[in-house]
This record gives sequence, structure tokens and C-alpha cells, in this order.
Amino acid sequence: MKTQPPKKRSNPEKDKENCPIAATVSVLGDRWSMLIMRDLLLGLRRFDELLRSLGIATNILTNRLNRLTEEGLISKQVYQTGPTRFEYVLTPAGEDFRKVILSIGEWGKDWRMTPRGRTPLLYVNKDTGNPLTVRLVDSETGAEVAPDATHGQTTEWTDEIASWRVETARSHHGRNDTDQ
Repeated sequence: MKTQPPKKRSNPEKDKENCPIAATVSVLGDRWSMLIMRDLLLGLRRFDELLRSLGIATNILTNRLNRLTEEGLISKQVYQTGPTRFEYVLTPAGEDFRKVILSIGEWGKDWRMTPRGRTPLLYVNKDTGNPLTVRLVDSETGAEVAPDATHGQTTEWTDEIASWRVETARSHHGRNDTDQ
């Protein structure tokens, strides 16, 4: 049985309130913010370091740093007076964003680099030096779960459009591209 789409289309502003993925994307907004977070997580801290790393216009970098500060991912700390200069330091929310950056980097390495797996740097365990990898883990059993062994599930906060998305996606379960 096909589910009927909601009467109204999804609203990006409402999605930000109801969907953690939409809320995350709205914080970052564009590729520059993601690359700034990459560099900050790597350990760069100063405006001039970010400018050199990214090759970005100063006004765009200033705008994105202000936005990331407003959103609570980074904070500004004075490291020099006369003239006043700042370092950009990750907040706990910014530090936790490392999981997102590692996931995106791993996907890009596996699916967008030629040859597959090519990468200019590895993220490694500080204690062992061993490369890190991102995995999906069942929160109760600790067992690793394959990406295609997952599905969306509604919660008490599910709105009409999210419910429709889950129902529609589930209606496709078990079908292949040749099914009509």
C-alpha cells in the first residue's frame, strides 16, 4: 500500500527544528564552513593559518568564523594585544564535530578519490599511531552494523513529513530497480 505524501511540502526552516541532519547542515551552510572545521580539528587556530590553508577571501573567512562562533562550534581567544589577534578554539560541540569530519573524509577517500583509498593524511590514535576508521555500532550490543542494515524509525518527535519519509522508504524495502 502506497503512503500518501503530506499535503504540504517540507519546509527547510521547519526541517531545521525537526531534523538533526537539516539542523547540522544549516549550521555549516556551505563548503567553506566544513573546510574551516576540518582545519580547526586538525589543529590550526589562527586566522592567517586558515587563510593560507584554504585560499579563501578574508571577508568570507571572517563571515564563516563569526557564524561558527555564533553557532557555538568555536570560540575566539585573544593570543596577542597591540594589535589584538585571536585564535579560534573548538568548543565541546566543535570537538564532537570530529566524528562528522572523519565520516565525511572516510567516505570521500573510499568513493571520490582516484585511486580509491588515496588520501593526503590519515587520522590516527594519538596513543598508538594506528589509523582510525568510522563504524556503525549497535548501542546495546556493541556489534558492528553494515550501513545497508539500517533504517529510519520514527520517534515521539516525528512530524508528518518525517513520518511520510519513513513510511515511503520502508515501502521500497526488498524491491530492486526492476520492480514496478
